[in-house]
Amino acid sequence: MKKKVALFSLCALAVMAPQAARQTEARENSLSGGGSISYEIYDKSGDAAQTNGNDNYSRIIISPALTVRSLGDKNSIELTYSPSVAYGDGDNGDLRQGVKGSASWSPTSRWTFAIADSYQETDTDLDNINRARFTPQPAPSPGGSQGAGGTGGTQPSPPINDSQLTGQTGRQKYSDNTFSANTSYQYWEDSFFNFGYQFDQLRYDQRAGSNQDFDRHTVSADIRHRLNSQYSLTATASYVTGSSDQAGQGAANSASADVDEYHVSTSLQSLTIPHHPLSLSYSLGVSAYDDDRRANSQVHTLLLGWTWEINPKATFSLSAGPTYEKSDNGSWSYALNASYSHQWSATGQISFNVSHGMENRNFSGNSGDNGLTEYWRAGVGISQALSQNLSLNLMATAADENVTQQGANGLGNGSRNTRQYSLGGGLSYSFGRWYSLGLNYTYTTQDGDLPEDNYDEQRLMLVLSMQRDFFHW
Repeated sequence: MKKKVALFSLCALAVMAPQAARQTEARENSLSGGGSISYEIYDKSGDAAQTNGNDNYSRIIISPALTVRSLGDKNSIELTYSPSVAYGDGDNGDLRQGVKGSASWSPTSRWTFAIADSYQETDTDLDNINRARFTPQPAPSPGGSQGAGGTGGTQPSPPINDSQLTGQTGRQKYSDNTFSANTSYQYWEDSFFNFGYQFDQLRYDQRAGSNQDFDRHTVSADIRHRLNSQYSLTATASYVTGSSDQAGQGAANSASADVDEYHVSTSLQSLTIPHHPLSLSYSLGVSAYDDDRRANSQVHTLLLGWTWEINPKATFSLSAGPTYEKSDNGSWSYALNASYSHQWSATGQISFNVSHGMENRNFSGNSGDNGLTEYWRAGVGISQALSQNLSLNLMATAADENVTQQGANGLGNGSRNTRQYSLGGGLSYSFGRWYSLGLNYTYTTQDGDLPEDNYDEQRLMLVLSMQRDFFHW
């Protein structure tokens, strides 16, 4: 089933892309490629590691890549194929696929259509998964931006999203596919309307414990309207429908995992005070479950925001306000978002953020992470180019999450708290025009209410990568 969905998405790209290509005669086509050879050492200890025999390993990962691009005056097409093969502890050279495709078309200077699909088969995110959802920005090279391989393999801890796995133990093989189609129209100066559709699919090869496959469909629309030179209004709305299937779920006494989500938000931005933009926003998230044994949920949040443009290279922003969750019983809390960024030199910067709030998760890939979540998250990242070819990245994150799975009519309520802390750093060295060498290390420790939540994790990766253009026509 998973391969059929990926093939269907890519076929949609194959059908629509030539239509875009025929809109213009002058085209620039290119074939580029490369890949990477990685050596990974992974070590996991603690209660969670005792449940899986593949939590300590070393292996070599070979990942070639080939990209075809076609650029026209009003459209672009890109297709990348990047399989991977791993050799080492428990790996026998099985081929795992990775395919990405995208196409865009602009019939006018104000109107754009875009479609994209991404499919991968893997057994780990290869970068440490952190719940703080924080990514330090890469350091720019002196005199300009780095090339495609300038930071290969050294970016620690990318942010997670709902289609990725959280709380993952050991090497669980899975595939995910994301297909999206969007259109954007600029109807006035600094005024835009966007409409889009996205399909997400996650499949484990062998589900165990709290592993959870899912299909998710999202339809969204948003508008940003410039009222005048000092005020603008933003409004967004989305509808999400999906279903999930948990490992070991008994059909006789388990609730249906089908759910509909409704999300609405609006925000008023003001530029009346120079260098101090203000905003007032309201958001609503609703989760409506197909099975009436699960309690529906609403999360309302009201935020007052302020940004201080300290100077052209430093910015501080803060937003705060009340949040209210309504299910069987209502509860009040607060939402807080604060961030600071400072580019202290042409090649170095620091960024920091901290946030607190409530959200309702239904599609995490792990049933234990689904539910009403009250969280604290924080992260700091430092990046610095040490020379024209050498760059350094450092990061630290912390997250505290309390997940409540609410139910009714016999399902019962359950609460689960986890605390996770991560440290990471990477060095990247580019040489020989097309090559880069990266060394990345991350350390994560987590503790929680359940035995499987407690572990210490270390990952060290050495990556040699190459990227170059072969020819143009």
